[in-house]
Amino acid sequence: MNVDLQYRSDDPHAVTLRFQARDQESTWLVGRELLADGLLAPTGLGDVRLRPEGGDVLVLELFTEDSHAVFHMSAEDLDRFLESTYAAVPAGREVVDFELLLKDLLA
Repeated sequence: MNVDLQYRSDDPHAVTLRFQARDQESTWLVGRELLADGLLAPTGLGDVRLRPEGGDVLVLELFTEDSHAVFHMSAEDLDRFLESTYAAVPAGREVVDFELLLKDLLA
């Protein structure tokens, strides 16, 4: 299964995870801070949980009403991705464009 991580500076608190498996795609919106915290310690109490497993391995768990999926991710790859997001929008400097967000929600 492949996962594509995307970050948009106009939605600075979120990272989009797109999972591609055969002919199915699933998209999840995950907090950037949750991903950063999960590099160091178990985090997440709801639908998304992330924890270090040892070495370069992270365990990402996604929960829905009727399913539970477990993925293994490279800590180094996630750290590199997050560094690029913090270069684009530093922590504490996130500003949400509410007009653009509302426009996206209504589209």
